Formats: sequence, structure tokens, C-alpha cells
Amino acid sequence: MALARRVSFFLFPLIAVGMLGALAGSATTTFVRVPRVSELETYRPDIITEIRGSDGSTIGRYAIQRRILLTRSEIPGVLKNAIVATEDKNFYRHGGVDLRRTLSAVAADMRSQRYGQGGSTLTQQLARAIFLSPRKTISRKVNEALVAFEIERRYSKDQILTMYVNEIYLGHGNYGFEAAARYYFGKGVKDLTLAEAALLAGIVQRPEDQSPFRNPALALGRRATALRRMQAARYITDPQRRTAEAEPLPSSPSLKETVVAPYFCEEIRQYLERTYGEKDLYRRGLRVDSTLDPQLQAWSEEAVGWGLRRLSRRHGFRKPRNLSAEGYADLSAYVDPSWENAKLAEGDTVRGVVMSVTATAADVRIGRDRFPLRPSGYKWTTATNATKILKTGDLVTVTFEKQKDGGAISLDQSPTEQGALLILENSTGAVRAMVGGYDWTTSKFNRATQALRQAGSTFKPFVYLAAMESGYTPSDTIFDGPIAISIDPRQPAWRPVNYDRKFRGIVTLRRALEHSINVPTVRLAQLVGLQRVIEAAHRLGIHEKLQAYPSLALGAFEVSLLEMTSAYTVFANQGLAFPPYTFERITDANGDPLEKTHPDAREVTTPQASFQLLEMLKGVTSRGTGAAAAKLKLNIAGKTGTTSDYTDAWFIGMTPRYSIGVWVGNDMKTTLGHGMEGARVALPIWMRVLEHMRDGGRLDPKADFEPPPNVVFTAVDYETGLKATPGSPRPILEAFVSGSQPTEEWSSKWEEITRLPWSLQKSFYLPKKGESPDDGSAAPVPAGTPAPAVTPR
Repeated sequence: MALARRVSFFLFPLIAVGMLGALAGSATTTFVRVPRVSELETYRPDIITEIRGSDGSTIGRYAIQRRILLTRSEIPGVLKNAIVATEDKNFYRHGGVDLRRTLSAVAADMRSQRYGQGGSTLTQQLARAIFLSPRKTISRKVNEALVAFEIERRYSKDQILTMYVNEIYLGHGNYGFEAAARYYFGKGVKDLTLAEAALLAGIVQRPEDQSPFRNPALALGRRATALRRMQAARYITDPQRRTAEAEPLPSSPSLKETVVAPYFCEEIRQYLERTYGEKDLYRRGLRVDSTLDPQLQAWSEEAVGWGLRRLSRRHGFRKPRNLSAEGYADLSAYVDPSWENAKLAEGDTVRGVVMSVTATAADVRIGRDRFPLRPSGYKWTTATNATKILKTGDLVTVTFEKQKDGGAISLDQSPTEQGALLILENSTGAVRAMVGGYDWTTSKFNRATQALRQAGSTFKPFVYLAAMESGYTPSDTIFDGPIAISIDPRQPAWRPVNYDRKFRGIVTLRRALEHSINVPTVRLAQLVGLQRVIEAAHRLGIHEKLQAYPSLALGAFEVSLLEMTSAYTVFANQGLAFPPYTFERITDANGDPLEKTHPDAREVTTPQASFQLLEMLKGVTSRGTGAAAAKLKLNIAGKTGTTSDYTDAWFIGMTPRYSIGVWVGNDMKTTLGHGMEGARVALPIWMRVLEHMRDGGRLDPKADFEPPPNVVFTAVDYETGLKATPGSPRPILEAFVSGSQPTEEWSSKWEEITRLPWSLQKSFYLPKKGESPDDGSAAPVPAGTPAPAVTPR
């Protein structure tokens, strides 16, 4: 009885195959349901949406199935031969089903008492991949054969092979041979060697199990099988087979799984989903030519990581995560995500596992390699004994730095602080780099575009721009002395103070901005009018709602890094504003254009006022709060910013070609620590990016900002703004709209006046129209939230 059941079970497919010629594409039983093969005429497999960088490299991929389509002419002969020899040697002779092979598979299944042998032709595999379930059932095998007959009737062998090459799954999320070739070997199919083509053809049946990255022994065996079959089919010679068998297998993926610039790519992904829908995004293979410069992005990410880890060190070393305590019994088996595609080159930062530790050293495993951590590598922690801070099983952050004592790495730690950086091209608005946080894998929140933070003193340029537009010059003076502003008659007046809690008396507008002096800025905003300041900020691209409170002048309202950096490009553009954009064009899979970005400039302030403000900001980086940047020896301009309690640190600066914004802070808006101002926290990151750009040949040290028409330079005294004479102690060249230059000359009496205490200078100060000469108080303003007592620079 059992024998009869076994025979009938395995004879049924054979009987069904015998009937296929008569059925030929139709069946009348409910057991057989043949899909409509005519759908192949319009069938298009899911393909990858790719985002490309400005250099043409792929920086991001989005797909349900990772696939890149090939045309018939793009499939090389070596790959065709490998596939046919390995999977279907009679491909060019059968009509969809290889009867002899099918009978052989049935006999093998009978002997093993299970469905183990497939016997499917390439056409049958294609039918199964597109139309049918992979489950091994009798009904599926019958349907598979029927569909294969119909495919063969409608399409040529070359068409069938091309569809197969584009459709079949090859492991690790790769569909089709082109995507697989790029993943396994880092090249397209046109450049495959014989050994590489044989490997891909060999692992078709069980790609996940036979992957060279998961089971090299099985992969070698399958490649050898493919090569022997190619030799048997006379596609290759015996020496060619032997040479190919000697080639090593790939040891790791050549295609980066991770997205370059993940925060940037996520901005584009969200736009594509909103605009074109989820189906087109993940299935239709959109092509996005983005504005991102991968090299600038790499430098930006390195600088932000370096700056945040540097800041984290100031708070002391924190106890690291311990894998042993988490239940990892075999530390040698742990694989960290940071090791994927890691080059382990000088300056790279990754995580490592402490395998052993002594008083003077630790042995740290990163991937398959081990590296010594010597005392010089953890000196910053102040620990004199490594066992006091580390133990076996610790998962630590390390940076590759050669040490004098033989160490290869230095101990670091992932920061609790966050940072963001943007690089915009002044002349177009193109986003060339975007860092939205320290680590995308731990936080997807984009602090470059989504975070709203108090701008601090980076907002001050809008006050001074409004003044330039109102007829002020950088050499005009304003009084730095106590000021009381009534906000609410029921409350005490607001009395802003300077960062150092000192007053200076008579100061020029240039000096007040360069050194980020608070009180003159507040006074100037009152003179110009807070509504004019708000209107100027909005014109330059600040879209957040700003209210006319006196604290506005000190950056008490929240803005995004993207808006602030974009606004600063206006100063470098002679008053032209280019909205930021992230892509040049979007096309469909056929290359037909869907959308193109055209940079659209609008004049939002006069070229003269913009240039005067730019010249003042150049002074910030040569004499003021950003003077540390002077060592770069570049023509640059910028502004530091710090908020109360040191919760936000900013630096936004420009070169003639780029505007670069940096923000550092905590997501919960807690303090970074006393004294952690923009010049100490954000400016070093900004400078490090510019150093990379300069040393990498991406900045021209001789490039400078061009003055617009009707601007003249006149020598003035730095302290007083008066026309310089041979005796002036600090003459500088100042930019003026022609006709607005000072006529009064500096004399030695002014040197004596500027040395007086601020209170004694008041009698020599000539106030502007609308300013009180007595106490400097301003008119009352509507009730609102005042700025904190101190706004650091």
C-alpha cells in the first residue's frame, strides 16, 4: 500500500507533463490556473530608486527589491554562457520544458521521497519568479510548465534570457545580475571576470545559503560546478577553468549598504514620497541627481564627529557598555554595525571590543583585527591604570591615531551632545553637505532642518543690516552704557548686560558687531525699529514668526540652521537670495525628465548694504569673537553665537563660494557647560571643515568677495570711526556707500576720550536722532517675554 502511494505520488507530475502538449496554455480543471502571460508586455519589475551625488556616485538607494535593469546588448557573453551552462544547458533547444531533465528530477525525488530536485528550465524559473509561488507543490509545477510554454511561444530566447537576468534573486536583497554584480564585486556585469560570472550563476538556486560572505565553502563548490559545466559545454577551456578556480572569493560586500549622507537622503526620500507617492519611490526606479558633494559631506561628518567627541572629553570618561554583562558569551563573535565598510584608516572612528586589559594597555578587537591601546591613547581620561576605566567585554569608541608609545588607537566616547552642519553654495543655493546629528543609526531627527533653536548672537547681523539699509555706516558710533527698557509697567525694566558685564562707552557699529557687544546691539535695534529688523530677517529667508520684543536683537527667538545659513549667503551674494535646494533633476527609469530645479535669485537687500555687513563680518574672523579663524589665511567672514546658560553654540561663516553653518547643543536644551560658547565649540568644527577644503584644493586662498558698484574704501580709525590721519593708532579700511564717508578727522584728543571710563565718555557722545542723550532708555514696548539677563556671544 505504501509503495503504491509513493509511486502514484511521484508519477502524477510525470503524467501531467505528458499532457502539457495538449493543454498548451489552457486548462479546464480548478487544479490548473495559468496566469495571463500577455501581462509581460507591460510588466516592469520593481527597480531601485537611486540618489546620486554631484560627482555621479550613488549616495542612496530605496527599493523593495534592489534591481538595476539591463538591455539585451548589455549582457556579456561570459555571463550568458555561465547561466545557460549552469542552469539550463538545453535552453536554446527546448520549448520551455526540458522533458529529459524533468524525468530525471522526478526519478531523483522518488528515490529521496521528497521534492528536492527542481529540474526547471530558465523559462520555468522566470515563470515562477514573476507569476507563481516558490512553494513546491504539484499544482505549481504544472502551472509553471504551462506558463513556460506560453512564454516561449510569445518571446525569443534572447528576450527570455534578458528577462531572467533582470528578474532572478541573487541574495542579500539583490534582484537581477547587475545589482548582484555591483554588490558582490563592486562592478557592473560588463566587467565581470569568468570566475565572477561563474559564481553568480552558481548560487542562483540558493543564493542566501551559498553566499560567499556566509558560506565560502559552499560558494566555492558552486562556482566550481558552474565552471565545470561551462567547460563541458565548450564555452571555456581547461586552463581557463583552472585559472578561474584559483581566483579568491570576495570576502565582503563591495557595494555599501549604508546610505551616504543619511540625513540629506532622508530629506529627498520624504520629498519623493510626498510628490510621487510610495509606489513610484520604491518600485519605479526614479533617478535623482542631487546637489550633495560626497567629498564635502565626508569632511563635514568627520569634523562634526571630531568636534562633538572633543567636547565630550571635557566632561570626563563615561563607563562604557559591557557586552559580557549583556550576555555575550563569545566576544570574538560580536559584529558591530560601525565595522561595515570601515576603512580603519588614520582618523577613522569606530567601536571596538576590549578583549583583554592590563594596567598599561588594552587589546581591542575591531572586525577580525586587534589593536593595542596604550597609555597615550587614554591619557585624556587622567587614568594612570587602564583597569580603572576599562574591563574585558567593554564596547568602546576608538579613533585610529598612531601613538609614540606604539599604540594604534586612542580612546574616545560617543558624545551625549548633538551637532549639525550645512554647506550651501552661495551662487545657487545648492546644499553641498548636510549633517543632521552625530549618528543617524541612533537618532533620525535632523537638527539641520527640523530643530528650532535660539540663534543667539548669530541673529545680530540682521540688526546691523537693517541699520545699513537705514543709512547708518559701519563707522557710526553708538553708546555702550546701561539701558533700561520697559516691557511691562507692572514689572521692573529689562536691563540687558554684556557678556563680560562691562561697558565700553562710545563704540563703532563695526566694533560692536565684531566683539558681539549686547547693549549697543539692543540700542541700535530700538533706534532702527524692531519691525525693520524683523522685516529684514524675513526678506533674507527667516520664516519663523518673530515678535518685536527687545530680546529679539540678541537672538532670543528660535530658528533653524538651514534658514540661518541660507540667510547668510545673501551677505556673500551682494543682496541676492537663492532658496536652498537638494536636487538638480529627477527622471524616471527611462531617463525621461520629471522635475528640474532652476536656481531663482531675488534681490532682498541692496548690494551696498549687504557688502558693508559682509565687511563687518570679515572683521569678526580677523579681530573679533571669531579671530581664531584668522590662522586659516583665507578670505572669510562669519559670526559666533551663544545662548544663555550655554545651551546653544553657533558659528555661521562664508567663503566667496560657500556658506557654512554649525550648531552644537543638547536635544533637551540643557547646558553644554560653563564657557562653552560658539567660539569654543562650534567655530573649531567650522574651521576643521575649511582646513579639509583648503588642503583638499576645494578652496582658493586667493579668492575674495567682490565689492559692488558705488562702494568705496576709506581709511578710518578703528576705535572712533573717524577719518584716519597719520597719527591714528589703529587705521583700517572701511567700506562706505559713496558719499557717506566720514569727514571729521581723528585727532589725539579722541584717544584720550576713548580711554576714559564709559560714564565719562557720555558727555562726548553725539547721539543719533531718536536716541536719548541722558540715560539711553528706549520707548516702552508691548508686554512679552524678555531676554535672559545675559546673552553670551
